[in-house]
Amino acid sequence: MDSTSTDGAEADEIDVLETTDMSGKSSTFWDSWFKEEPNDSCLPSLTRKQRVMGFLTLLLAGIACFGLAFLLLPILVLKVRKFAVLFTLGSLLTLGSFSLLWGPVSHMKHLFSPERLPFTAAYLGSMALTLYSACGRQSTVLTLLFAICEVAALAWYTLSYIPGGVTGMKFISKLCGRAVTKTVETGLSSV
Repeated sequence: MDSTSTDGAEADEIDVLETTDMSGKSSTFWDSWFKEEPNDSCLPSLTRKQRVMGFLTLLLAGIACFGLAFLLLPILVLKVRKFAVLFTLGSLLTLGSFSLLWGPVSHMKHLFSPERLPFTAAYLGSMALTLYSACGRQSTVLTLLFAICEVAALAWYTLSYIPGGVTGMKFISKLCGRAVTKTVETGLSSV
C-alpha cells in the first residue's frame, strides 16, 4: 500500500511539474501557448506532450529549411527557384508547427479572424504565388519577385504579433518608399 501511495504522490508531483514553470508561477501563460481546444476535431487524441514534441519537430524542420535557403543567398541569381521552394517549405512547416501546438481548428480560427486576415492573406498568397512561379511557371524573374514579396509578408506577419510592430513597419516602409522614389526621380531626371 505504501508503495502505491508513494507512486501516486510522485505522479501528482510530476503533474505539478508539467503544469507549472521553473519558478513555480501559475501556468496560465503557458496554457495560452499549449492550450488544448476542446472542440478541435482534428487530432483530438494528441496529448500536450505529443503536441509539444510535434511542434518542436516541425519548427526545427522549418528552421532547417530556412537555413538551407539562406545558404543559397550567395548564388541566389543562379538558384532562385531552389531558394524559393526551401523558404516556402520552411514557412509552411513553421505554420504547421504552431497549428499542431494550438490545435489545427483553433489556429485556423485565429489566422482567419478579421483582425489577422490581411496578414494571413498576404502571407499565404505570397507563398502560393512563389510556389506557382517556381514550380509551375518555372520563371526565375517571377520567382524572385514573389520570393521578395514572401519575405516581406513574413516580416509583416511576424511583426503583427509584436505590439507596435505594424506601426513601426508602416513607418519604415514609408521611409524606404520615399528613398526609392527620390532615387528613381533623380535617376530619371539626370537621363
